[in-house]
Amino acid sequence: MAQTSSAPTVEGFRKISFWREESVGVVTILSPGYIENALLEEMIRVFSIAAMDDKVSSILITGTNYIFSRGIKIPESKTYADLRDYYNRVKSFVLFWIALEKPIFTAINGTAINNGISFALLGDEVFHSENSKIVLDKEEPVMLMGSSTIPERVVLQGDTLKVRGIEAGKDAMMQEVFEKVKNLQKISYHRVRKNRFPDFEKTLLQEEIDFLDFYLWCEGCK
Repeated sequence: MAQTSSAPTVEGFRKISFWREESVGVVTILSPGYIENALLEEMIRVFSIAAMDDKVSSILITGTNYIFSRGIKIPESKTYADLRDYYNRVKSFVLFWIALEKPIFTAINGTAINNGISFALLGDEVFHSENSKIVLDKEEPVMLMGSSTIPERVVLQGDTLKVRGIEAGKDAMMQEVFEKVKNLQKISYHRVRKNRFPDFEKTLLQEEIDFLDFYLWCEGCK
């Protein structure tokens, strides 16, 4: 399992690496780890492949170079059409995630910034360790269902933000996570996933409004 930087090169993928290790479909978000159009498209392809592949029982998503994800990266033009197109990909990504009838796990093996933590919290189970670092600020609007999950699953312990999830050791974290995932993937998480997000359509709509407001009409946000 790749913990810090190494991940196989997979033809057709540039922003992520995707391979099967035993029955687990492993997705590694490649450096620099931004949630941009290309990454969203590749993640949707992964869900489509996993849905059809009987040899894949679950998905495990992690990062590289001690970065899980640096958050969103919008089109440079910031036109209404480009921003709407970007958010539509975000929405499609979330809908594919919710619909996948296999468990999806995330492992924060480093830093998750802003919507990087929203991404991680979509997981049916979220793994973390002492190396996990959560950074939240107001530099981007909350998306990826984060307006629902962050208040529930991110807590302040002293001066540090922590995630409610499954803790793993900081040494050889991903090997430990992988062994736990092989047992947890037997649980039918997908059957209760929609119950975690009972108002997901309403949440996505409000996040879209907030996203467009932030970049198009919010004074001082441009």
